[in-house]
Amino acid sequence: MAANPDPGSQNNCMRNLTALFLLLLASASAWAGAGARSINVAPDVDVPISIYGASQQQLILWLPSERGVVDPEHEVAKQLAQLGYEVWIADLFGARFLPAVPSSLNAIPATDVVQLIQAAAQRHGKIYLLSSSEGATLALEGAQLWQQDKSNRPVAGAILLFPNLHAAIPDAGTAPTYRPIVAQSRLPIAILQGNLSPWYWQLDALTAQLERGGSRVTSNILPGMRDRFYFREDALPRERAARNQLAAHIDDGIRNLPSINLENTP
Repeated sequence: MAANPDPGSQNNCMRNLTALFLLLLASASAWAGAGARSINVAPDVDVPISIYGASQQQLILWLPSERGVVDPEHEVAKQLAQLGYEVWIADLFGARFLPAVPSSLNAIPATDVVQLIQAAAQRHGKIYLLSSSEGATLALEGAQLWQQDKSNRPVAGAILLFPNLHAAIPDAGTAPTYRPIVAQSRLPIAILQGNLSPWYWQLDALTAQLERGGSRVTSNILPGMRDRFYFREDALPRERAARNQLAAHIDDGIRNLPSINLENTP
């Protein structure tokens, strides 16, 4: 005769399942923030958007780097929401079922960004594009494509965190070459750059190339910081502490964006 199940074991199992469910629910809520939606950008391609804050005046559209969307970006978005912004974190990798590896960025067309800007422009006054590292290329390409339609309201600016806009990794002692979009962009741009980044010493060259196309650039140097400092697995104590200041640096970058007459963008 089979033994009757132990009621105590059943209760413990139910409690464990309930605890797991609540943990997953809490995690999902933390990611969703104030809300979540999806935006159709192409046939059968819907981009999941995590939304933080609510503002019809200022929206930050956060585009992923080559590493995809990383958890600390959600915490920074919450802090930006407290500063008065609405923030959309766009999972462009997930929309196309792409792995979070550098080559995946090449599979994301700039038209995806244009469709996201279009959705944002329906109810937001100023739209700022935010991305980091190699994701800066996608942000600039999306802004340029959007602004080619003269009926569109210009993007208010771009905030680039430790951008890597090189066409190829430069050899030591050689002048860097940049992607074509660098000299083709016309935007107010704020660059946040750690002085321990390998690209720090080429910041002047990058700024000069960006301004060739009519962009205006301001830079905020973060002392003692490396690239990816806010989500590095090997982050130093000072880098982990600086993560809590990133939202303030982004806000400062937006407030100090250079003035440029975007209405006459060629």
